[in-house]
Amino acid sequence: MTSGETTFIRRAMETDTPALEQLFLEARIRAFHWCDPSSFLRSDFSIQTEGEIVHLAEDSRGSLLGFISVWRLENFIHHLYIAPGHQRAGVGSQLLRSLQPWLPLPHRLKCLSKNETALSFYRKHGWTTQGRGSDALGDYLVMEYDGGAAGCERG
Repeated sequence: MTSGETTFIRRAMETDTPALEQLFLEARIRAFHWCDPSSFLRSDFSIQTEGEIVHLAEDSRGSLLGFISVWRLENFIHHLYIAPGHQRAGVGSQLLRSLQPWLPLPHRLKCLSKNETALSFYRKHGWTTQGRGSDALGDYLVMEYDGGAAGCERG
Protein backbone atom coordinates (compact mmCIF):
# COMPACT_ATOMS: atom_id res chain seq x y z
CA MET A 1 0.00 0.00 0.00
CA THR A 2 1.40 3.35 -0.94
CA SER A 3 1.28 6.41 1.26
CA GLY A 4 -2.04 8.20 0.97
CA GLU A 5 -3.84 5.27 -0.69
CA THR A 6 -7.42 4.82 0.47
CA THR A 7 -8.32 1.76 2.49
CA PHE A 8 -11.90 0.55 2.46
CA ILE A 9 -13.39 -1.42 5.35
CA ARG A 10 -16.43 -3.59 4.67
CA ARG A 11 -18.18 -6.69 5.96
CA ALA A 12 -16.78 -9.85 4.41
CA MET A 13 -18.93 -11.83 2.01
CA GLU A 14 -18.86 -15.53 1.17
CA THR A 15 -17.00 -14.75 -2.07
CA ASP A 16 -14.13 -13.32 0.02
CA THR A 17 -13.49 -16.64 1.78
CA PRO A 18 -10.71 -18.01 -0.48
CA ALA A 19 -8.64 -14.81 -0.15
CA LEU A 20 -9.31 -14.63 3.60
CA GLU A 21 -8.27 -18.28 4.02
CA GLN A 22 -4.99 -17.61 2.24
CA LEU A 23 -4.24 -14.45 4.22
CA PHE A 24 -5.08 -16.24 7.49
CA LEU A 25 -2.74 -19.10 6.62
CA GLU A 26 0.18 -16.90 5.52
CA ALA A 27 -0.13 -14.39 8.34
CA ARG A 28 -0.27 -17.05 11.07
CA ILE A 29 2.72 -18.93 9.71
CA ARG A 30 4.65 -15.65 9.74
CA ALA A 31 3.40 -14.41 13.14
CA PHE A 32 3.68 -17.73 14.98
CA HIS A 33 7.22 -18.48 13.86
CA TRP A 34 7.76 -20.83 16.83
CA CYS A 35 5.00 -23.21 15.61
CA ASP A 36 5.24 -25.95 13.01
CA PRO A 37 3.89 -24.34 9.80
CA SER A 38 2.24 -27.61 8.77
CA SER A 39 -0.09 -27.27 11.78
CA PHE A 40 -1.91 -24.40 10.02
CA LEU A 41 -4.48 -25.13 7.31
CA ARG A 42 -6.50 -22.99 4.91
CA SER A 43 -9.68 -24.50 6.34
CA ASP A 44 -8.82 -23.07 9.79
CA PHE A 45 -10.29 -19.71 8.76
CA SER A 46 -13.87 -20.93 8.32
CA ILE A 47 -13.69 -23.09 11.43
CA GLN A 48 -12.23 -20.37 13.67
CA THR A 49 -14.47 -17.55 12.47
CA GLU A 50 -17.77 -19.46 12.47
CA GLY A 51 -20.47 -17.28 14.01
CA GLU A 52 -18.21 -14.22 14.07
CA ILE A 53 -18.54 -10.88 12.32
CA VAL A 54 -15.69 -10.49 9.84
CA HIS A 55 -14.72 -7.15 8.34
CA LEU A 56 -11.96 -6.78 5.81
CA ALA A 57 -9.74 -3.99 4.59
CA GLU A 58 -9.06 -3.63 0.90
CA ASP A 59 -7.42 -1.09 -1.35
CA SER A 60 -9.01 0.78 -4.24
CA ARG A 61 -8.23 -2.15 -6.57
CA GLY A 62 -10.03 -4.59 -4.27
CA SER A 63 -6.85 -6.27 -3.00
CA LEU A 64 -7.21 -7.75 0.47
CA LEU A 65 -5.05 -5.94 3.03
CA GLY A 66 -6.27 -7.50 6.27
CA PHE A 67 -9.26 -8.55 8.33
CA ILE A 68 -10.73 -8.51 11.81
CA SER A 69 -13.16 -11.07 13.23
CA VAL A 70 -15.28 -10.41 16.29
CA TRP A 71 -17.35 -12.60 18.60
CA ARG A 72 -19.95 -9.94 19.24
CA LEU A 73 -21.62 -11.56 22.26
CA GLU A 74 -18.49 -10.84 24.31
CA ASN A 75 -17.04 -7.85 22.37
CA PHE A 76 -14.11 -10.20 21.75
CA ILE A 77 -11.68 -9.67 18.89
CA HIS A 78 -10.79 -13.20 17.91
CA HIS A 79 -8.53 -12.41 14.96
CA LEU A 80 -6.79 -9.38 13.49
CA TYR A 81 -4.39 -10.14 10.66
CA ILE A 82 -2.75 -7.94 8.09
CA ALA A 83 -1.37 -9.29 4.82
CA PRO A 84 2.40 -9.59 4.69
CA GLY A 85 3.66 -6.55 2.83
CA HIS A 86 0.93 -4.30 4.24
CA GLN A 87 1.87 -4.40 7.90
CA ARG A 88 2.86 -1.14 9.60
CA ALA A 89 0.85 0.83 7.03
CA GLY A 90 -2.08 1.73 9.33
CA VAL A 91 -4.42 -1.06 8.19
CA GLY A 92 -4.65 -2.67 11.63
CA SER A 93 -5.36 0.70 13.21
CA GLN A 94 -8.13 1.35 10.70
CA LEU A 95 -9.69 -2.04 11.37
CA LEU A 96 -9.68 -1.35 15.12
CA ARG A 97 -11.22 2.09 14.60
CA SER A 98 -13.92 0.53 12.41
CA LEU A 99 -15.30 -1.20 15.52
CA GLN A 100 -16.14 2.03 17.34
CA PRO A 101 -19.54 2.71 15.71
CA TRP A 102 -21.00 -0.75 16.32
CA LEU A 103 -19.10 -2.69 19.01
CA PRO A 104 -19.66 -1.52 22.61
CA LEU A 105 -16.68 -1.03 24.90
CA PRO A 106 -14.77 -2.58 26.44
CA HIS A 107 -13.23 -4.69 23.67
CA ARG A 108 -11.27 -7.78 24.65
CA LEU A 109 -8.77 -10.13 23.02
CA LYS A 110 -6.08 -12.69 23.72
CA CYS A 111 -2.57 -12.14 22.36
CA LEU A 112 0.15 -14.75 22.46
CA SER A 113 3.05 -13.68 24.66
CA LYS A 114 5.62 -14.65 22.03
CA ASN A 115 3.91 -12.44 19.45
CA GLU A 116 5.87 -9.35 20.48
CA THR A 117 4.93 -7.38 17.36
CA ALA A 118 1.21 -7.74 18.08
CA LEU A 119 1.65 -6.99 21.78
CA SER A 120 3.49 -3.78 20.93
CA PHE A 121 0.74 -2.81 18.46
CA TYR A 122 -2.05 -3.31 20.99
CA ARG A 123 -0.22 -1.51 23.79
CA LYS A 124 0.43 1.44 21.45
CA HIS A 125 -3.34 1.60 20.91
CA GLY A 126 -4.18 1.72 24.61
CA TRP A 127 -4.88 -1.95 25.33
CA THR A 128 -4.03 -3.12 28.84
CA THR A 129 -3.31 -6.55 30.24
CA GLN A 130 -6.13 -7.96 32.35
CA GLY A 131 -4.97 -11.54 32.82
CA ARG A 132 -2.92 -14.46 31.52
CA GLY A 133 -3.51 -17.97 30.27
CA SER A 134 -2.18 -20.62 27.93
CA ASP A 135 -3.44 -22.79 25.10
CA ALA A 136 -2.02 -25.06 22.39
CA LEU A 137 -0.08 -22.17 20.79
CA GLY A 138 1.48 -21.00 24.06
CA ASP A 139 1.07 -18.47 26.84
CA TYR A 140 -1.15 -15.49 26.14
CA LEU A 141 -2.24 -12.21 27.66
CA VAL A 142 -5.89 -11.27 28.04
CA MET A 143 -6.10 -7.64 26.95
CA GLU A 144 -8.81 -5.01 27.09
CA TYR A 145 -9.48 -1.67 25.42
CA ASP A 146 -11.88 0.66 27.27
CA GLY A 147 -11.69 3.69 25.00
CA GLY A 148 -9.08 5.53 27.06
CA ALA A 149 -7.20 8.57 25.83
CA ALA A 150 -4.29 6.54 24.43
CA GLY A 151 -6.62 4.37 22.38
CA CYS A 152 -7.47 3.83 18.77
CA GLU A 153 -7.43 7.49 17.83
CA ARG A 154 -3.72 7.23 17.13
CA GLY A 155 -2.60 5.84 13.80
